[in-house]
Amino acid sequence: MTLNPCLDKTLSVPAWRPGDLVRGLSSRDVVGGKGNNVARALKRLGRDPKPVTFLGGAVGETCRALLKDADGLEPLAVATASPTRVILTVATEGTDDQTAFFDPDPAVTHAEADELIALVERALAEPGVEALTLSGSSPSPATHGVYSELISLAGARRVPVFLDTYGPALDAIWGFWPTAMQMNRREAGMRLGKAPSDDDVVGLLRSWRRRGVAIGVVTDGPDPAFFLVGDTLYRALPPEIDVRNPIGSGDSLLAGLVDSHLKGLDPEATIRRAMACAVANALVWDAGAVEPEAVERMEPEIELEVEAP
Repeated sequence: MTLNPCLDKTLSVPAWRPGDLVRGLSSRDVVGGKGNNVARALKRLGRDPKPVTFLGGAVGETCRALLKDADGLEPLAVATASPTRVILTVATEGTDDQTAFFDPDPAVTHAEADELIALVERALAEPGVEALTLSGSSPSPATHGVYSELISLAGARRVPVFLDTYGPALDAIWGFWPTAMQMNRREAGMRLGKAPSDDDVVGLLRSWRRRGVAIGVVTDGPDPAFFLVGDTLYRALPPEIDVRNPIGSGDSLLAGLVDSHLKGLDPEATIRRAMACAVANALVWDAGAVEPEAVERMEPEIELEVEAP
């Protein structure tokens, strides 16, 4: 699920300065939003995911067509009166410079949020649903409680839930907590109200564990990630690579967690596969477009340490 999707447009341009009239060299459109990235990665890993999201206006229809035609995915979508946002990333040729321009978040209504919850509730009642992922931010007050509601509904049907969110959507969760939960270190700092030390990160993971979260993850880009699986703490370091685009690496990691869980892998194999998915994502441009061969190649390259209690 993605509460705040977008049409992610990348425009490649020659060197430029503010105020210039700039002619693009090439452009590329892909459906963005964290849950859509997760779905794209799961599809590459051989799963049959269904993106669940809001889509509004002409941009929303473009996103629906791209999900079907470019990604081979069949979305479950609720139409919104507000149009789906566009994120324009301007990439300067021959450099690593990228500048992103974000449309405002859509004003999703309470009726539209309720319709999405009902849509997922019906889907959960169908046979063959193995997991539910909930990813990204909440765009409007009407959607802040959606993830909390769906964690409860999935729990009642014993469907494992994998959560990657922050801000109001995380603040609204109470009572029922997900099977697995992840965020990056910056988001952990937002949660804690300060730049977190390693001890702060571990304390946050243990607080999730006390609420019943079986797998907790805090990532930190190319730096070590911390995993708490059950009561065992792991430190995982990815290999150095030539990064093409890191956007979507956390989403690919979540896809790797889901895939590993459904495969019944042990904790160390789960962490290696999840981290390898994140690394494989950074090797390609489109978020979530991981290559299975790259994932397998990267798994033994992950440095894994069991941390002292």
